[in-house]
Amino acid sequence: QNLTREHWTLEEVNRKLENKMVKAFNDVHKVAKQEESDMRTAALMLGVGRVSDAIKTLGLWP
Repeated sequence: QNLTREHWTLEEVNRKLENKMVKAFNDVHKVAKQEESDMRTAALMLGVGRVSDAIKTLGLWP
């Protein structure tokens, strides 16, 4: 879809979305267990960490 001009069926869209949602949940759940925090705080920690990694990778911060 979009730039690749692929066409997905509703089932494909739902499958891809479910895969992403399950992975996101598992990532947050893992951080919550490791840090002994609630899921909301774990999601924030994960998000901030990912942004930090991207900034370091792209060299956007001195």
